[in-house]
Amino acid sequence: MTRRMPVVVLATTFLVLLLAAAAPRPAQAVSFVDKQVQAGALLIQNYVNTYGQAHQFVYPPKKMVKKGGGLPNSTVIWPSNPWTGRIMGPGSSRGTYTYKLGTGDLSYRLIVHLSRGNYVLKSAMPSWLKSEWNTAAKQDLLLLQRYLYAYKTAHGDYPATGSLTPQVFADPTYVWPQNPWTGSAMTASDALGDFSYTRVSSSDFTLRVKLTSGWSDTFHPVSLLSNLTVTPGG
Repeated sequence: MTRRMPVVVLATTFLVLLLAAAAPRPAQAVSFVDKQVQAGALLIQNYVNTYGQAHQFVYPPKKMVKKGGGLPNSTVIWPSNPWTGRIMGPGSSRGTYTYKLGTGDLSYRLIVHLSRGNYVLKSAMPSWLKSEWNTAAKQDLLLLQRYLYAYKTAHGDYPATGSLTPQVFADPTYVWPQNPWTGSAMTASDALGDFSYTRVSSSDFTLRVKLTSGWSDTFHPVSLLSNLTVTPGG
């Protein structure tokens, strides 16, 4: 029994060391200076989010995300880089940040560079709101499609490419659809909620609207009568 004791002790010690080596190590503690960097990043994020909320969750371009770039209230206070004592700005060294926009400028990532690793902040348009405004944009396109039908009926042809504007329908006055993303009148452009119109011939045109997923399906001329359902004996 006495001879086996050293063997048992050695085996137990080895097992303890093995388990200690395999156990997960605690995360690297964030230094006090890096915490200052994180606090500065949260301030910048607040400016970016404020802009996004005021612009229907379309976030600011890269050139604006800096001191003096035009973000609301950003001239009042802007964080400093505690490692250099200078204004915090874009870069790849510690105490700087990288700002990246997602598709359609509807999301962003603010990557702040710490002394070790990064601190990532991000936000995006709520998915339910994105779906709602995409649906509204497609409904606006249906309205334009019917305006074009009425125009062809009155004039015998479709408006020329580039001339699909409220002024074309000034007499009689039409209620012009609004871009759900901006609240302004829809226009021909490649911006979200705007449309693309091309007169192909006197009997055909193409009409599309820009959605968060890209351009919608192409609409062509449609007769309003084709949408009516005739019930026998009705």
